[in-house]
Amino acid sequence: MILVAALLLVIGTIAVPRMVGVNKGRFMTTTEGVASAVAAFAFQEATDERVVAIAHLESNGRVDVLVLGEDGEWNPMTMAPSIILPEDIVFTRVTADGALLDPRDWFVSSLPGGKRPDLRLRLESEGGEGADIVLTSHGLGPQIIRDGDPTAPTIREAADLDEMGADRESW
Repeated sequence: MILVAALLLVIGTIAVPRMVGVNKGRFMTTTEGVASAVAAFAFQEATDERVVAIAHLESNGRVDVLVLGEDGEWNPMTMAPSIILPEDIVFTRVTADGALLDPRDWFVSSLPGGKRPDLRLRLESEGGEGADIVLTSHGLGPQIIRDGDPTAPTIREAADLDEMGADRESW
C-alpha cells in the first residue's frame, strides 16, 4: 500500500506540472492566434476597398475575419484562417470604440477609408490565465497584454496635436 501511494505521488509530481504547462501553452497559442486575426482585420481594412469585419459566434467557437462581397454576403477572408477557441478559453469583455459588446457573440466592421474602431478583447481561461488584445483605431497592429507580465507594452492613445498646441511648433 505504501509503495502504491509513493508511486502515485511520484507520478503526480511529474504529470501535474506538465499538464499545467500544456494548458498555459494552449492559452498563449490561442491568444496569439486571435491577435493574428485582429492583425489581418487591421491590414485588410487599411489595404482593401471592401468592407471588412471580425466576428465571434459562441455557437461555432470561431473568430473569423470577413469581407463583404459584391453579392452582399459576408465571406471569410482567404488569407486569415478561422481561429477556433478551446472550450476552456472565452472572451469575457469585448469593446468597440468604448461600447461594450456581448462577449459570446460579437461582430465589428469597418468601412474602407473610414476610421477603424478601437477594438479591445479580453480572453480568459478556466485555469486563471488572462490577456487583453488591443487594436487602437490609429495602431498598425494589435498588442497583447498578458496578466502579470512585468514587461507589458504600453498602449499609446491617440493625441490631437492641434488641440495640444503642437501645430505651432517647428518640426
